[in-house]
Amino acid sequence: MPSCQTKNFDIAILGTDPPYQISARYGEQTGHGLFHHDALQSDWAETIQILGQTHTPPSERFILNVGGLLFDEVMQGGIRDLWVEARAAAQSSHHLRLRLDLHAPAVAALPWETLADPRRRRTLAADRSIALVRTATDVDFVERPRPLQSHWPVKILIVAAEEPGNIDATREIERIRVSLAPLIPGQIEIEIFAGRFDIHSLRRRLQESRPDILHVISHGETDGLYLWEDEELTLVSASQLAATLALVDSVKLVFLNACLAGQPDGTTPFASLAQRLLQTGIPAVIAMQFEVLDRAAADFAGFLYEALVSGPCQGAIDVAVSIARSGLYISDPDRIDYATPLLWLNAPDGIILQLSGAVPQPQPDSAEANHLQLSPLVFDIEEKAQWLTQIPPSLAHRGLRFAYEERRKQVEKLLDRLRQDFDAQEKGDLINLRKARERLAIFNDERRYIDNLLEQLSRSE
Repeated sequence: MPSCQTKNFDIAILGTDPPYQISARYGEQTGHGLFHHDALQSDWAETIQILGQTHTPPSERFILNVGGLLFDEVMQGGIRDLWVEARAAAQSSHHLRLRLDLHAPAVAALPWETLADPRRRRTLAADRSIALVRTATDVDFVERPRPLQSHWPVKILIVAAEEPGNIDATREIERIRVSLAPLIPGQIEIEIFAGRFDIHSLRRRLQESRPDILHVISHGETDGLYLWEDEELTLVSASQLAATLALVDSVKLVFLNACLAGQPDGTTPFASLAQRLLQTGIPAVIAMQFEVLDRAAADFAGFLYEALVSGPCQGAIDVAVSIARSGLYISDPDRIDYATPLLWLNAPDGIILQLSGAVPQPQPDSAEANHLQLSPLVFDIEEKAQWLTQIPPSLAHRGLRFAYEERRKQVEKLLDRLRQDFDAQEKGDLINLRKARERLAIFNDERRYIDNLLEQLSRSE
């Protein structure tokens, strides 16, 4: 990305029924057009259902075609001329913030994060010079964003509601810790609140901790999250959660790793959980519009926080999300993972953390690399390879087959990367010690999960 200077390209889609009115603005110039699609139309309802099938990736071509359809419908006539001008300027001097203000619920429910230029065959989510965000300007629904001033270290409260047999919260938390390890403790403080707790316990913990960022791991619906009450998982409504967050003015960002918590309601304005939280004045909310694999959610969080705190534009959530989406796209363009997180941003310039004071600097990689000559990593490649050959390539258990095969593929890829690290170390070449340690930690984490799963299945036979 050329610099941290940004310019807005604003698109507002207005009206209650198709054809909707499009209004675009870039600098002092404007463009206008018509938009004929919404999520209530049968073709779009079917398309959204296909995109949301977590265990059957829709393919890169399908996702690009969907995003290209939306792109071509919006970028017509004068609006396209404005876009071409904005893209050319962004490539030379700044990055572009594409802000979508989607008033009709049925328009907001479309998968805008798949937007792609069909002529360039490139999704906007993979372009780190573009930050795609949603915004809300209707004063009937949202309040003025909260003050943004923060101090080092950034405080992250990770809230993980116990979900027996469903969500592997421990795995995600460890992924986040590994990704942020170089920033701890100088730049980030991570606090964990996990187990069986109700909304009142969450409120007390928030008021005690006063975090800058609230990261929630739970099951969700479009209008709430599941927490514990009277020893049972109970859906806590969006209204209850919004009232709770309204009491804690320290929170600048809420990250909802809860499937469907970000999916806009196609018929009712501001009915989704993520949108309701905006009404409390929280300047940024990230939430999932489709179901997402634990691995993808954890990877996205790791990319996001590292970029937010120590990336090229510190404190800029839109740039951090752009970097994180790009990372998921690179990992697997056939999956919808990179277009699953939605970012609602009501801060005027994307800066949600205006951090005061000197920035604590992590130990540079060069120092670690020099230390590597004295303290080499122990890879145990042959032992790891032997373990991999001894576990089955697939499972007969229908409910676990896909998750198991995905994780086995993951350890195969990790083992290949670890072999490269090991060979380089044996030759005396300098390697990125931090990344190698991360790969070792992730491999061991995946191995423990697979071993535990196979042991549990053997006991049940």
